Amino acid sequence: MENKINYIVREVPAEWADLSYYFDDDGLTERGGDFCYNMFIVAPRNYRGFNDERYGDLQRQAESIIDGFSDVAERDHWQGYFSYKDVMTAFGIPYNSRKCHALKEWAKEADVAEPEDMAEYLTIVTGKKWESTGVCGYCQGDYVDVVCCTEVYHDCGQQYGEVWLGCAKEFTVNYLDEDGEEGDSVGGYIVADCQAWRDEDYKRLVCEWAEIPEAETELQMIDGSHTYTKYEYRTA
Repeated sequence: MENKINYIVREVPAEWADLSYYFDDDGLTERGGDFCYNMFIVAPRNYRGFNDERYGDLQRQAESIIDGFSDVAERDHWQGYFSYKDVMTAFGIPYNSRKCHALKEWAKEADVAEPEDMAEYLTIVTGKKWESTGVCGYCQGDYVDVVCCTEVYHDCGQQYGEVWLGCAKEFTVNYLDEDGEEGDSVGGYIVADCQAWRDEDYKRLVCEWAEIPEAETELQMIDGSHTYTKYEYRTA
C-alpha cells in the first residue's frame, strides 16, 4: 500500500529564488557563540563579501603585528615596542612563548591580502584550526575565498561560498489538505550544490529540515521550461 502524499517539496525557479536568507543569521558571526563563529567570505576587490568589516579589522591588526615585529627585530623603538610581547599586548593578543614564536615565523613571509595567510594568523591567535577554501561560481570570474574555523564549520564553509555565488537551489514545502489540495507553503529551504548530487539528496535534506516524513512527500524538480508568443488579431 502506497503512502498518502501529504507534502510537496518543489524547486523554486532560479529567477525567483532568494538565497539571501542563508546569511540572515547572527550565528555566522561571533554573536552566534564566540569569535570562532565568524564566517568570512572574501570576494575579489570591488565585490562584496560577507562579514567584510570584521575581516578588514583583522587584516589591519595582522598588518600591525607584522610591522611591530619588524620594528622589534630591527631595534626600531619609535612606536614604543621593546619586545614582541609589547606588540602582542598592544593589539590584545594574550602572550605566551609558543604563540609568540609562531607569530614571529608567520610574520616573516605573511601577506594579509592572502586568505591562506589570514587563516594561518587566526589559527595562531585563537589556538583553533582555521582554513581558507576557494569556491568557484557558474560563470568565469565568479570566485570567493571562505575563511572559517574548522571546529565550527567542518567543511570549511564550502556550502556558504556556493550559496553566496548562487550555486544552490531553493525549495518550498507545500502542505496538502485532506482532499489533496495545496494549502500553506513555506519557502527558504536552500541547498548548496555540494550538499546534493541526486534528486533524493534534495528530498532527504529538505524533509529533514522541515521535519516531515520522506515517505509522505513528493519531490518536484524543474525539468525544463518554455515560453511562447501568442498574437491576437483585430478585424480591420
